[in-house]
This record gives sequence, C-alpha cells and structure tokens, in this order.
Amino acid sequence: MVTKNRTLGKELTTTNSDIYTVPPRYTAMISSIVVSNASSSSVTFSLDWYDSSLAVYYTIAETTELKPNSILQITDAFILQASDKFRGLASANSAVTISVRVEEDYSVVT
Repeated sequence: MVTKNRTLGKELTTTNSDIYTVPPRYTAMISSIVVSNASSSSVTFSLDWYDSSLAVYYTIAETTELKPNSILQITDAFILQASDKFRGLASANSAVTISVRVEEDYSVVT
C-alpha cells in the first residue's frame, strides 16, 4: 500500500460544495478538521459526508455556530472509501474556511 498525506483547504459558501472526494482505488482517513470564522460576526456552518456505496449523506455538524474570529477543531477520525465525499456550507460567503488533514492509502490490486 502507498500512503499519501495531504492538507486541503476551502472557503465555504452558502451552497453545499465538495471539500474532498476519495479518488478511485483509495481509502482515506480524515484525521483533523479545522473550521475558522475570519469575520467579525457570528456565522454557522454545516458538514456532512457521503457514503457512495449506500448513496446516503450523514450529518457531521448542522448549523453549528462559530463566534467572530474563532476556530473549531474536530479530531475524531473519519474513514472514507473510494468515491465517498466530504462537503460543507456556511451561512455567509467569504467568512468560513475549512482545513482538512487527509491520509490516503492506495490499494494495489493484483
């Protein structure tokens, strides 16, 4: 197995958008999620993950409030399979950013 470590970042908007999609033939572990509010107002954010094998979205956080100029870190690991997705949205554009640490394992099929 070949392992690759990545950190991904995205500015959330008011429309649900993909933050990370597991590539084909990979398994991924999201080990840290940092959500930050760079604005001077309170905002909310929502996160979920998509299980592609069941075609179901699972909520991680729903309209969770972030105080002005604050961060929230989630350190519980999420294990995702090929084609699974992690996505999010915020109550205001240009306010909330998210950083995700991902460890990808490539499965060599023989």
